[in-house]
Amino acid sequence: MTPLVALAPIMLAIALLVFKQSSWIAATAGIIAAGLAVVFFFPTPMSVLLESGADYFPLILEVALILLFGMTLARLLEAAGSMREISAWVESAAPSRALGVALVVFGLVPFAESVTGFGIGVTIGVPVLRLLGCSLRQSALLGLLGLIAVPWGALGPGTTVAAALAGLDVDELGVATAWINAIPVIIVAASVILIMRPALVSCLGIAAAAGLMWTGILAASIVIGMAPAGIIGSLLVIAVMGTIFIIRRRGTGFTRKLGIAVLPYASLTIGLLLARALQAALPSLLTQIVASPPFWLAVACLIAALTVASRGTVITSAVRSWTPIGAGTAAFMLMGWIMTTTGMSAAIGSLVPGGLVLLTPWLTAAGAVVTGSNTGANSMFTGTIDAVAADSHVSSLPVVAAGNAAGSLAALAAPPRVTMAVQMAEPSTPASANDIGWVQGRALVVAGANALLLGIWIQFMA
Repeated sequence: MTPLVALAPIMLAIALLVFKQSSWIAATAGIIAAGLAVVFFFPTPMSVLLESGADYFPLILEVALILLFGMTLARLLEAAGSMREISAWVESAAPSRALGVALVVFGLVPFAESVTGFGIGVTIGVPVLRLLGCSLRQSALLGLLGLIAVPWGALGPGTTVAAALAGLDVDELGVATAWINAIPVIIVAASVILIMRPALVSCLGIAAAAGLMWTGILAASIVIGMAPAGIIGSLLVIAVMGTIFIIRRRGTGFTRKLGIAVLPYASLTIGLLLARALQAALPSLLTQIVASPPFWLAVACLIAALTVASRGTVITSAVRSWTPIGAGTAAFMLMGWIMTTTGMSAAIGSLVPGGLVLLTPWLTAAGAVVTGSNTGANSMFTGTIDAVAADSHVSSLPVVAAGNAAGSLAALAAPPRVTMAVQMAEPSTPASANDIGWVQGRALVVAGANALLLGIWIQFMA
């Protein structure tokens, strides 16, 4: 009986999301249901709640600020025309459609997603793919496949949440996720090749771009840390492929406008890396704040705002858009904390047959399809996944990492995100239900195949 009671808050939240309620309403309802369950079925000493909350609540604030500044940066760059400049350079520099697609899927979209999150990479990548000559359906699906670095999206709040709820070091989880993210990368690379059906040389180029991104993220996770790893890995793809394109065309194509367009990104990346080195050398509260992702996202916003005349209007619009997203994310995090701290997540874990850790990636995959974010999925299910790992007498780290990777890629199949991608492929006309259905079906196949293979890996290989 108690496992079903523990499951009720999650099922209530999912039901409300399915019936098109906003995320903050669904999560708030889940919090209320979880609170009632705690009072009547999972009583927990106040001292335990206070001690755990003192560690976790600052994380909620940090994630909310990451979302705020990330969304503001995306709006400011859009208003400044920065991404149009970058997109035009990619379209003009790519020597072939297939290699241009590889640069977008493994470079441009993951980079934008790593910096800003929220699926912003899709809004950038899809128009470029259309310029490269891809069809509407191809552009929408390929743009969604570019969400291959979502564990590090917006500097990794979803991965940070998973680490906090499972009691893991965030950088260790980042490394473990980077290793196992080889499976999603292989699936995405194979999908790109199946969609494009390029010549052998271009097939090798697509595979090389995928391998380069994976290697860059893994190396950055090991050497530097989780937060900037997605930026560094995708930048490596952009730098290497961009250099090859420049050599082939015997000209850089760089302009002053392009330099201004990339300045906020460069400031964010370089500043974050230098600040983390400073924190490692001189650990203190001040250097910890300066080395935090929200600080450098805010700096990037200030730099981007200098090139936007109507910056006040843009920032106000970004804050209004952030309010429901920030509230929903914070509420899901709070619900996850309540369920993990009070033992509800462990009770849900008892519903999974002992030893069947291969089922755990499906939990976060389903959560990401429903909530549209790995942060929401990890908030709901990391505690349960951790409990299943403990009951199965296996290490929690690879199991949580697999769940993180599964939920992150499955976010591409969230219905609102699919609709957005199709609409971006042809913004002048309403999105066709047939086109949305075509892309949705294939996105779900990709997400399902990924969850299946990740589950098999952690069951038999990890």
